[in-house]
Amino acid sequence: MPEGELVEHLVPLARRLRDALRTMPLNTQPAYEVGQALVAARCDSAGGLPVTLGVLDAYLVLYCPPRRPMPAEESRARCARLQHALAAGFAHALSERAKGEQESVSREALAARAAAERALHDSEARFQAVFDGAVIGVGVADLNGQVLLVNDAVARMFGRPGDHLLGENVVDWAHPEDAPAAMEIYHELITGQREHFRMEKPYYRGDGSVLWTNLTVTLLRDAHGKPQYQLALMEDITEQRRLRDRLRYEATHDELTGLPNRTLFFERLDAVIAGPAAAESTGFAEPHAAEADRDHPAGAGWEAAALAEAEAEAEAIPGSPGPAAADHAPVPDAYGPAADERRLWRRGTDGAAAPAPGAAYGPGDFARPPGPPDEPATDREAGGRAPGAGRGADEATRFGMCYLDLDGFRAVNDSLGHIVGDHLLIAVAERLQGCLTSPSQIVARPGGDEFFALTVGPTAQRDAIDLAERMLRALAEPVRIKDRDLLVRASIGVASGTRGKTTRAAVMRSVDIAMYRAKAAGGNRYEVADAASDARVIARHSLTNGLPAALEKGEFFIEYQPLVRLEDGTVRGAEALVRWLHPVHGVLGPDQFITLAENTGLIVPLGRWVLTEAARQARAWRDAGHDGEPLRVNVNLSPCQLRYPDLVSDTVAVLDEAGLDPAALCLEVTENDLIGADEEALRPLRQLADLGVDIALDDFGTGYSNLAYLRRLPVSTLKLDRSFTLGMQRAPADPVDVKIVEGIVSLAHTLDLAVTVEGVETGSQAEHLRMLGCDTAQGWYYARPGPPDRLHELALTDVASG
Repeated sequence: MPEGELVEHLVPLARRLRDALRTMPLNTQPAYEVGQALVAARCDSAGGLPVTLGVLDAYLVLYCPPRRPMPAEESRARCARLQHALAAGFAHALSERAKGEQESVSREALAARAAAERALHDSEARFQAVFDGAVIGVGVADLNGQVLLVNDAVARMFGRPGDHLLGENVVDWAHPEDAPAAMEIYHELITGQREHFRMEKPYYRGDGSVLWTNLTVTLLRDAHGKPQYQLALMEDITEQRRLRDRLRYEATHDELTGLPNRTLFFERLDAVIAGPAAAESTGFAEPHAAEADRDHPAGAGWEAAALAEAEAEAEAIPGSPGPAAADHAPVPDAYGPAADERRLWRRGTDGAAAPAPGAAYGPGDFARPPGPPDEPATDREAGGRAPGAGRGADEATRFGMCYLDLDGFRAVNDSLGHIVGDHLLIAVAERLQGCLTSPSQIVARPGGDEFFALTVGPTAQRDAIDLAERMLRALAEPVRIKDRDLLVRASIGVASGTRGKTTRAAVMRSVDIAMYRAKAAGGNRYEVADAASDARVIARHSLTNGLPAALEKGEFFIEYQPLVRLEDGTVRGAEALVRWLHPVHGVLGPDQFITLAENTGLIVPLGRWVLTEAARQARAWRDAGHDGEPLRVNVNLSPCQLRYPDLVSDTVAVLDEAGLDPAALCLEVTENDLIGADEEALRPLRQLADLGVDIALDDFGTGYSNLAYLRRLPVSTLKLDRSFTLGMQRAPADPVDVKIVEGIVSLAHTLDLAVTVEGVETGSQAEHLRMLGCDTAQGWYYARPGPPDRLHELALTDVASG
């Protein structure tokens, strides 16, 4: 305590000692109490008592003597007794205080121990309550995987009493759907290489059903950091997994038929074709009829260039208008003989028709549509494993695909309604599903009236063809819907490939092209994809895209083939034949791009350009002049141009601009485009004929001519098809051909129509035609198509020789 307070405390004690020294008889009790007071005042340091006693011995008698005189020895004796009493009181108080403090410490220790025991008990009780009542499953296992402790939530999850789970090994709880790396991660944990891991893990319940958990496992170490236990926290996510799988099912399956949809099918296809990166190639299927084009009018060089361009543009050019469409736009290529096409300006070489490419064939485990999952789907059900996954590597290196499109399905919807159409699609899906013969096959409905099928295995190409044949046979039987038998026809494209050697785009392009070939061939059949057909379609697509720029860049030019008067051999005029000087493929004839121009609408500006150039050339021939009859120019008209509302006004404008008399122009229209046309369609031709323009009926005899109707057509010339005069190329001439031509010429002349024969190749043929009364002819016997100056030179020669 501070010095001032200490003095105030000690002064009263000193007075008590003074008073005790003076009492008679001597009473030592006050000194005893002073000793106790000193201890109470904490004046009890180890050296404090001797100092206090020394002070009393030196100063008490000196400054506080007794009131009555007494001998010095008695005064000293009285002081000594007081010192002893003070010391005794001091010692006793100090002892009592130490004893009290000791007892207090003991009491506090006992109280603390009791409190600790109560806290430990309460803590254990709380932990046990939390452990047992936790919704999340908690378990402890040793490093060997033996289960040491589980709570009630784990027991409920597994559907077994908790004590039945104790002693089991977690390794025995493995499930086929465990992640492939699960055991490796678990090994890293128990060896101390990682502290924890988390994953979705399935387990088998006691009843055999699957329990899906969100599992977190943490490594527990002892005080020295050595791995000792593993703590597992398990959350039951079975319902969430079931919901997720149901949503996945709905997102990857067709609502109407229950079949896999486009999304799931493409996942399977992508998984099947995944492999080492490979260069894109259009040769998806094995070449099937690669020699089909060796007689193509453009020659083998055009095919080789098309193949090269196809390989360069394998990914740049879409292969189809999209498999989801219910109806399909025609492919730019027609897959039948060239004579079956609506040809325009197609004569520039020998006019030979290219044979149809490819080979055609006539009609000849996902064993059921998977329903919505009642239990969590496995990877196979959820689309995580492709057909053939888990099989031998060699076995899954080949795959085949079928693309089926119903023929004429829109008519069913339009005539009978969409409900009947839906029932028909369901029935078709069931039949197609029944055609599958192994778990490596799958059929899907991407939309509309289309179906995909996929097969995997070493014989996948043959299997895909067999599957297509089974599909056609399965659909051959009429479908009974609401007391009505509906006939089902389908066109199927088949393609096959090798894993890692192609892409989805290439597969879909090939199978799409093959399917359209089947449709073009009449439907109700299948076609096998081949590289040559793919190349042709891709090249034609490239040509289609290049047409507008070609017209702007002036890549088109015109060659002229003479029209010779058979009576005297003079040149009467020429037919204008357009050519395309393509920067890659070289010179292309009209049979290779006119149909494309018609499909894209470019035929109208292209036709107007041809008409303008031909009219200018006819004017140039006239200005070059000779004493004979002015040369006439023949220009072909496309059916699209016939329907163009400004045909008459454009033609008149071109003639006026060129300063050409209408009689110097002859417009050629094919027979199939005029026979059966109504008056509205014929009105533009009548107007042009009234202006003095000649109208020629091209390819006469190739259609179903109505001779009575011929009288109503505004034509002045019949162009006899080459097929009627082939028998006259040799001597003696075919008498049947002679009679046919003779009858046609007689009929034409009776109707005041001139007759022109195309395809004249020999002198014998020309002589026969002259004797039969044909008016003019054209063909290689006279001249091949060429530049306009050659025609003028030929005309001058004829005049001179005449």
